[in-house]
Amino acid sequence: MGSSSDTPIDGATDFEELAARLRTQSDNAPGSDTERVTIRSLEGVTSDAMAELLEAEESEGTAPGDLVFVLSRANAELLVEREFDIDDVDELEDALGQTVQVEDEMPDDTILLLDPDAVDAEEIRDPDAIACGIVGTDD
Repeated sequence: MGSSSDTPIDGATDFEELAARLRTQSDNAPGSDTERVTIRSLEGVTSDAMAELLEAEESEGTAPGDLVFVLSRANAELLVEREFDIDDVDELEDALGQTVQVEDEMPDDTILLLDPDAVDAEEIRDPDAIACGIVGTDD
């Protein structure tokens, strides 16, 4: 770890654009040998869904200690509201065992889990180190 900033992933990143790019990554991967982003459909915004995303990414061989969840503010609040033993993002991080970065620009229908080095602003450098959760309608 180099410098210790508040946000593991550059705050100047356009997360809406990044999420849009990641969501289409698996669609336009031509061959099965192409590195691609792990995409999972999630039932809703729950710690179980987050754990499922983490499991999917770990099966790709990424070390879990390097990964960061990126959530919209609304999704972070939903998680904190739903989980009776979690009061804030710090406790959410403890429960998930991962860093959580809350970004206002993040779309509510997407949860990212990635190695901060896997992206540079909106550029995808290492699709294998990225998991993208697409959240179903959450009523």
